[in-house]
Parts: sequence; C-alpha cells; structure tokens
Amino acid sequence: MVQGGRWHDGWTMTVMAQGSGSGFGLTLELDSDVLLPGRLVDGRLRVHSRDADSFRAARITLVGTETWRYDQTSTDSEGHTRTEIRTRQHELPRVPVALLGPTDLRAAETRDLPFQVPVPALGPATFQGTELRVDWELRANLDIGGFDPSAELPVRVLEPTALLRAGVIDVEQFALFDEAAVEADGLAGSIRLEPAPLCIGAPFRGILTMAAGETRRVQEVRLELRVTAKATVGGGREETITLWSGRLPDTADFGGEARAYPFDGVLEDRHLPTVRTPHGRSDATFHVVVAIAWAPDSHLVRDVAICSTMEI
Repeated sequence: MVQGGRWHDGWTMTVMAQGSGSGFGLTLELDSDVLLPGRLVDGRLRVHSRDADSFRAARITLVGTETWRYDQTSTDSEGHTRTEIRTRQHELPRVPVALLGPTDLRAAETRDLPFQVPVPALGPATFQGTELRVDWELRANLDIGGFDPSAELPVRVLEPTALLRAGVIDVEQFALFDEAAVEADGLAGSIRLEPAPLCIGAPFRGILTMAAGETRRVQEVRLELRVTAKATVGGGREETITLWSGRLPDTADFGGEARAYPFDGVLEDRHLPTVRTPHGRSDATFHVVVAIAWAPDSHLVRDVAICSTMEI
C-alpha cells in the first residue's frame, strides 16, 4: 500500500508502503518518491513485532529493473518461419543498506529505524516505454530464515539536466544546442528550442526560422517532439512516441522570403527522458512536418535531449 500527499508539480511527499509476515509488520516511509541520481534520500523503516520474536537482519535495497522486448524468429521442419515477441528483464546493480543485525523484539514492540539510501550516480533514469522500460522500487525486508516479511515502495529516478550536459550520456551532436540547422526538399532554415535540454512536464518555446525555399501552398505545418526508444540487442524492437504536438498558424503559403515562426508548448508529464541502459537507449527529435496536398510530407528535423528534472 502506498500513501502520501502531492505537491503542485506532481511530486509525491511522505510516501509509505506497508507489509507483514511471520508475526512482523513493516512500514516503509520516504520523504519523496522521486529520487535524484548521486543523492541520498531520507526514510524510515518501522518494525513491529506481534509476538516475542527475533530476526537475523533488517535491510533496505534500491532495486532497478530494465525490461525490453525483441523479435525471435524460428523455422519449423517444413521451412515455415514464425516471429514471436519476447520480453526479457535485467536487474540493475543493487544498492543495499543494512539497518540492523541479529535482533530480539518483545511482544508488541516497535523499532523505528531512520536511514539514508544512496541513488546511483548514473541511474539509469525511470523510462516508461513499451519496448524499453526502466522501473525502480525500494524494498525493505527482515531476514528470518524462512518467509521474509517485506514492503515494496515504487519510486522514480530522474534524469537531471546536469547529467546530460556533463557528457556522461552520448547524446546526438546538436541535441544540447539551442539552435540547429535543418534542411529538406529544398527548404532550409533553423530550429531554436529553449531550454536545452527540454524537460518533461515543463513549458518550452521555440522559433522556426526559414532562410530559403520556394513558396509553396501547404495544407498545414505540424510540430512534433518524438521520442524513439529501442532495445539494442539482436532482434530488439523499436518504438516512436509523440511526446508533444502542435501546429504553426498562418502557413497557407510557406517558404519564400526569410521568416521566423515562433511557437511554444508544454511537454507531456510522462517519464520518457534521454537514457542509456545496458540493453537499450532513447533519443528525441523535433520535427517540422510540411504537409502538401498530393505529395509526400517534408520533414525538417533536429535532435534534442530530454531531462526529467531541471533541479540539478
């Protein structure tokens, strides 16, 4: 069970999970369910004994799980092939914290155990895709030598701006630039986006500046921020998720003389930052889609990077 309040920005405060087993009850509390890489998060584990009993150890562990999907093709004896979608998981390196060694508790006794748990400096951050996912939870358990009572609390590890800017993650060449040149099908210009990197759930603004290209009659000019996640394994699957979309007004006649088109928006509050995992990666691109009747769309595209917090 998870309980808690909410800040105005969607972050949960004083989250709690409960568990029980073998005569013990556990209450696991954290100051927040959003964790910053390389930081310590404060919490408390409350252990309650129904009867006089003992345990060998009490510990908490921050556990991350990477999940990815891939295609596996097989051929039967008659030469027919069949492709199936398979799912695999990989547990990221654990971060255990020992709270108590061998301990005896009296009947109805309660122990409050404050703790600080370190968050891995490089994450990877929580990622909520289908073909690629990264999930984190904090687990508390008592070692009693049989059915160990435990409590699990889902948490989210963020991708901070500083980690992307430090070059630890190999983003595309111009992903962290405010402005990048774009060109396609005789159209040329630049796309400026602020801030850099963009942040999930946060506002942004931009300017499309057209420098060259014949004037053309268009149906619409769409703007899309797309996140591409893929499993970097044999047969690994890939998906593209539109995190934000919009349109440029007053674009019936597009191109011709130089012109600047300002726009703004707010990214969806969905955890799809730029990440690198042991078996996958995600990258983002900003598309200006010029739709012309009876002709293929033209795509002016630049790379971008996405964080999940601008706190650090």
